[in-house]
Amino acid sequence: MNRKGFTLVEVLIVVIIIGILAAIGIPQFAANIEKAKGGEARAGLGFIQTAEKVHYAENDTYVGGAGFQTTLDLALSEKYWTFGVVAATATYTATATRLSGAQKDQTLTMDNTGAMGGTWIYK
Repeated sequence: MNRKGFTLVEVLIVVIIIGILAAIGIPQFAANIEKAKGGEARAGLGFIQTAEKVHYAENDTYVGGAGFQTTLDLALSEKYWTFGVVAATATYTATATRLSGAQKDQTLTMDNTGAMGGTWIYK
């Protein structure tokens, strides 16, 4: 008699292997997605830095507060992060704050010298 197919043991071994690969791969995939979302924060902070430098060159002061995007003529993507700037005459600190997810409320900051900081775990 010619029997074709897989035995129960073979199927179980394949299911166990797939389970092990998924247990390793899914957390790594989630971490890589979160790191990629940090690109929005870095890009936004870079745009703010450029706009602040241009404004400082023209007006000898940095811009901060609620209306900084309008004053600096910026349109920032705020899908995963929200942006804010605290400024004094000769310094500023731009902050990106994570809006949702496991890292909600973590921050990434950049000051007028370009130094990065904050509480975000994927700096």
